[in-house]
Amino acid sequence: MDVQRLETFVAVAQSNTLAEAAERLGYARSTVTSHLQALERALGASLLERGASVNRLTKAGTRFLEYATDILDKLAQAQAAVSAAAEDRPSTLSIGATASLCTYRLPSFLRTLRRLMPNLETQIFVGSVAQLRDQVGRGELAAALINSGTLSTGVRAAEGDDRRHLWTDRAVLVGTPESVARPERLLVTAPGCVYRDIAEKEVLPRLGRVRVQQVGSVDGVKSSVLGGMGVGVVPAIAVGPQLESGQLTEMQPSALSPVMSELIWNAGVTPAHVIPHFQLLRPPGSLQPARPGTSCVTSGIAS
Repeated sequence: MDVQRLETFVAVAQSNTLAEAAERLGYARSTVTSHLQALERALGASLLERGASVNRLTKAGTRFLEYATDILDKLAQAQAAVSAAAEDRPSTLSIGATASLCTYRLPSFLRTLRRLMPNLETQIFVGSVAQLRDQVGRGELAAALINSGTLSTGVRAAEGDDRRHLWTDRAVLVGTPESVARPERLLVTAPGCVYRDIAEKEVLPRLGRVRVQQVGSVDGVKSSVLGGMGVGVVPAIAVGPQLESGQLTEMQPSALSPVMSELIWNAGVTPAHVIPHFQLLRPPGSLQPARPGTSCVTSGIAS
């Protein structure tokens, strides 16, 4: 059924006269009459009472108006939906991240998403790895960036339909030159953090009798180390400038386990057209040689 004829009929039903409807539509009055007559022939019923000074719908016309209005409304909704899909305009995407990834990795990740999906809107939430896994699993978050564990050299990160390995960061044991020369205190992050695990399992046995002090986050360890409070384990990306300037020194030997970070998502709440973009993300090591210190960039994500 011709959409223009439906629009003409609805305009006539909302107007006092055919002339008024024609003016609203920008048609000649003869065109309005032609559209009405064509609809009546197609339906086999009169839609407008003839001879009245104002437009009056017949019983059939009143009933048809409900359907015509509904059809036009659904067409408008369909056009809006198609337009949104063509523009890649999903609903707001909720993404979680650990505190350290928010500082050192999230900005480049968001730049990549913006490049791949210019109209994508994001909301960021910070939490521990355990909290973020739980929130993604329950659908409270669509996706999360997490430190998912350590990797042995040469071992490829596992991937699935709802996760992608994005970065592998080198963990370093650092301190001021004075602290490194005579370490007395090992500064650690909160329980559950992969850098805390490395400090306790790999570093503490090497240092022997030192005090262990919790200072919260990776940034907390970095700030405390810079203040001369002790030595601590952090990702190399977090202290690159300080190592280059000599403010901090890497304690040798520092062959610590590299830390894997990944993107996980819940396919049930992540917009369907976003998931293929997630699945295309890859570590840069498969595409180009890794730089010393940090070795991972996803497809298009600068480290």
